[in-house]
Amino acid sequence: MAENAGFISVPWGQHKLGAMYNTPFPSISRPKCIGVCSINASREFVDDASCASYLAGQPWPPLPFDLNGGIEDVIRKPVENGKRDLEIMLTYIKQHQKELLRQSSSDARNLRLDSDFVTLRGILRQIMCLQYDNRSFRVKATLLNGNVYMCKEETPEQQLENANMSRAQRVMCSWGFKFEQYLTSAQAQGKPVTNVPVNEAEEFMGVYRTNLAGILMLYGAELDCVDSKEPVDFKDCRVLDSLKFVELKTSVFNMNPHQIRTFKSFKSANWWSQSFLVGITTLYVGLRDTKGMLQRIDEIDVATLARNKPWSASAMAWYLEQFLRNLKKLLVNINDPFAVVQVTFLNKHASYEVLRGPEHQILPNWYRDLLKTRS
Repeated sequence: MAENAGFISVPWGQHKLGAMYNTPFPSISRPKCIGVCSINASREFVDDASCASYLAGQPWPPLPFDLNGGIEDVIRKPVENGKRDLEIMLTYIKQHQKELLRQSSSDARNLRLDSDFVTLRGILRQIMCLQYDNRSFRVKATLLNGNVYMCKEETPEQQLENANMSRAQRVMCSWGFKFEQYLTSAQAQGKPVTNVPVNEAEEFMGVYRTNLAGILMLYGAELDCVDSKEPVDFKDCRVLDSLKFVELKTSVFNMNPHQIRTFKSFKSANWWSQSFLVGITTLYVGLRDTKGMLQRIDEIDVATLARNKPWSASAMAWYLEQFLRNLKKLLVNINDPFAVVQVTFLNKHASYEVLRGPEHQILPNWYRDLLKTRS
């Protein structure tokens, strides 16, 4: 029987920035997109591709262009807890239960997924980068019918950081959304529409499967746009798996030495892992000055991000694999479908606490009912 509190073993010391790391990359299948959905302006789940965007046909708007356009009228994404992101995935599973759910081999009265983990790409990315990051991070997980469901939870440090975010910081966050507006269109080969406020609440999400060293994962990932000259039938799974999605990023034009070090040690690792987890091979990076004027657009091959960097892509993948494997082992030992394990990464430790009670649940009752589980 597992303790109600303790530590999860993760390889914090396996690699230090700049050191050699010779362990080969763990086996991993190519991430496969099995479906898509949208989150509309009201933050409601929509089982279609209505929020999808296409990479706009070139030539793009002439440079430089102003990322501050319409900044006062931006429609910002409301503050939500991590359970809400997971619930979007659960709603997708409900809508596609015929394809995704099957009888549990251990109890025919219950249904389960062909996955060890159900989560979000952003959580996997952050876990991969944790060994190089001193900031705190927290997840909650529960085991139901053999599947681990995992969402994020804000730490006190993150809550304080978000509460104290300055207007200038919020504006810089909005620059990234405005850059997306300049480079995307609602139609294939369409032109960008940049004279309307950016709606940061809308999302287009892909649902992916992959196998990391025997750990099967099902996760959602927000996608910026698809690079296609023809309209896409997002309902066709064969088409989905062959699409070329691209990521759009903004960064600093003419970086100073500190910014260059930060990019090489941290930001490039985040960009690489985010793209790697969904099989994206191309980034378009808008380089902007301190006033939000975009000066240049670079096309970057994602594979080059991992070259000649102080971090190790292999170490990041092994860190994720070890954490997921040991987290599931802990949950299996706890053997309680209503127990929630809260894991806090802080000061090079991954401490856990077992939480019980309705106030701690991360799975809504309707989802438990869907899987025929009763308390």
